[in-house]
Amino acid sequence: MGGAREMDARHKDTPPLTPDRLLARRLREHREARGLSLRGMGDLIGYPHSYVSRMETGKQRPSDAVAERLDRELGTSGEFVSLLEMARAHLIEAGVRMVLSRETEAVRIQGFASSVLPGLLQTERYARALLRAGIPGETEEEIEERVAVRMRRQEILAREKPPLYQVLLDEATLARPVGGPHVMCEQLARLADRQEEKNISIQVIPFLAGSHGMMGGSLLMMDLETGSPMALVESFRTGVPIESRWEYVECAEVFVAARAMALSEKDSTDLIRRYEKEFAE
Repeated sequence: MGGAREMDARHKDTPPLTPDRLLARRLREHREARGLSLRGMGDLIGYPHSYVSRMETGKQRPSDAVAERLDRELGTSGEFVSLLEMARAHLIEAGVRMVLSRETEAVRIQGFASSVLPGLLQTERYARALLRAGIPGETEEEIEERVAVRMRRQEILAREKPPLYQVLLDEATLARPVGGPHVMCEQLARLADRQEEKNISIQVIPFLAGSHGMMGGSLLMMDLETGSPMALVESFRTGVPIESRWEYVECAEVFVAARAMALSEKDSTDLIRRYEKEFAE
């Protein structure tokens, strides 16, 4: 009994095996299996032994180039590239991650944002400024990893057969100076340009419209190529996945009601350009 309790205690003290820890452990295992020192591994992949040490202790996540080099030199058939992708995905809250993992299957994506622009439309500099403000305890490297994940999400809008993306923006998303005037000018210019893409529709709910049913949070709804539709309702640093058909219908009804209060695409673009000009002054 005492031994069992001691074992349970040890398990409780053992941190969960996250993708980052698994990546670090597998790197050490592959190195030791080949009888290589830290310096020897560094020489093999063309990086300092101190870099290898930081990767093995979890203090440094490998870049895409390093992960590819590890797989090539160690003959690991994409293991490190896959672990790196898993580690980056792990940065996202579990419920959010579950929904976003299906994003590539969407034929239509509808969304609403009340205070900041949605990730699928953010520039790198806007995303970076937003993440720095929202997660002040993270290192620059961790912030850059999150930015990279966000930018990769946007690739679905540029693929050969992209989903239809219909997004509603509260005017507050245009007025809030995330990152300062220069960042906002770039962001709003990009936003207006994306309106020209045939699969993207951007409409703004103006301040003059008054209150509406979607204030204070954000919404993402997806119609999938196969399977039931999904939705994600988010507030500050939390996300609640919606898989129930009835809850999805409720979200869709609120979205339709809010869309009826929005400006046309043309008038929305004019408003976006007006804010862009104001930030440029």
